[in-house]
Amino acid sequence: MLAQSLKRQDTGVVKTFGTCIVFVVAIIVVAGVSWVGLRQHQRHRAQIACTERDAAFERKLESIKQDAHERLTIGTKKADVSRFFTDHGMTFGNSSASEVMGTLQTTACAPNHCGDGVLLGVRVKLELADTVTEEPTVESLYSDCP
Repeated sequence: MLAQSLKRQDTGVVKTFGTCIVFVVAIIVVAGVSWVGLRQHQRHRAQIACTERDAAFERKLESIKQDAHERLTIGTKKADVSRFFTDHGMTFGNSSASEVMGTLQTTACAPNHCGDGVLLGVRVKLELADTVTEEPTVESLYSDCP
């Protein structure tokens, strides 16, 4: 009788231990699946934000290109070039005696995900009389990428 009682207790302990293991494994699986789902959601949100930043950057770049083409024609005076840079929030500087440049630091997503800083620049060639001599050049450079 005592032997049967001990066998029943051993079986109960094994069943309880087995139930605990199943419960712990279930918690680990649920936590793992939740973590993977959360990471996917964060990646998706980051990708959407990146796409929005890229679209805003492209709109800004095209706007500056079009405006530069319209306002910085051959013969435009240096004061008007300076006003163009100011209107677009660009820093104005002389890169040489015959050239001025306006720069603007903005954001977009780099193609290889190395950063999001972009330096946008407009280069304008001037003659001695401080008038534009040729079509301005609009360039962009990812400043965070090696």
